[in-house]
Amino acid sequence: MSILAIAPILPIGPLSSITPTSLVSTPNYSSGDGAQKAGTDFSKFLNDALSQVNALQTNADVASQQLATGQVQDLSTAMVALEKASLSLSLAVSVRDKVLDAYNQVMRMQM
Repeated sequence: MSILAIAPILPIGPLSSITPTSLVSTPNYSSGDGAQKAGTDFSKFLNDALSQVNALQTNADVASQQLATGQVQDLSTAMVALEKASLSLSLAVSVRDKVLDAYNQVMRMQM
């Protein structure tokens, strides 16, 4: 058994010239605009996600009613709808739990 030698490390070539930036060239953002935009984006995302969970729950209710009345020929479509609703609800509950845990941790912080 032979051990190969480690290849030497090659020297780093010349670095590209770094140009300093000035404070004048950076755009001036107000702190309220970004926070307001992020807040509306997050609330829209949250509302969309909750409406999707609600739609999946409604589809599962309809599928279970159709299954109970014998209107569904294929059992797998009803089961898929029920599982989608179950998974989406469990995900929403775990996200809620994580958000509440994060909120409680922030509230316990000492300033």
